[in-house]
Amino acid sequence: MFHSNKFNIFTCNAIYWIIKVLKMMFGDKLKKLRKDKNLSQQDLADQLDVHYTHLNRMENGHAQPSYEVIKKIIEIFEVDPAFLFNENEDSSEPSIKNKNLAERLKLIDSLTPEDQSAITHVIDSMLTKQKMKRVLQETGIAS
Repeated sequence: MFHSNKFNIFTCNAIYWIIKVLKMMFGDKLKKLRKDKNLSQQDLADQLDVHYTHLNRMENGHAQPSYEVIKKIIEIFEVDPAFLFNENEDSSEPSIKNKNLAERLKLIDSLTPEDQSAITHVIDSMLTKQKMKRVLQETGIAS
């Protein structure tokens, strides 16, 4: 009986620390995302519709975000939900299924700012064209 209680206490303690580590990882990532976007805690708290002290507690691993706050974080920072709770830092990169395209995207940083701007313009034009086609199809104007 004593051994069983000891196991239960150990199990509860292990679960407690696992949850604490996950909260800390989430908080560290949230803080990094916020700082990378040059947002103050107050700025982000306003966007998340939470008090800045609650945001501070989330960043320090002392509070958990609600489902609604997680959704807002994903929208604001345009990150994959798995990134927020995954220990792998590389998961912050966009998930591109086409490996050939993904490899080329990694090389864009080596281009001049002018070339990067040109690529951005081409991508924006293609995405606009795709959106226009979809809108036209949805409205029945184009078949």
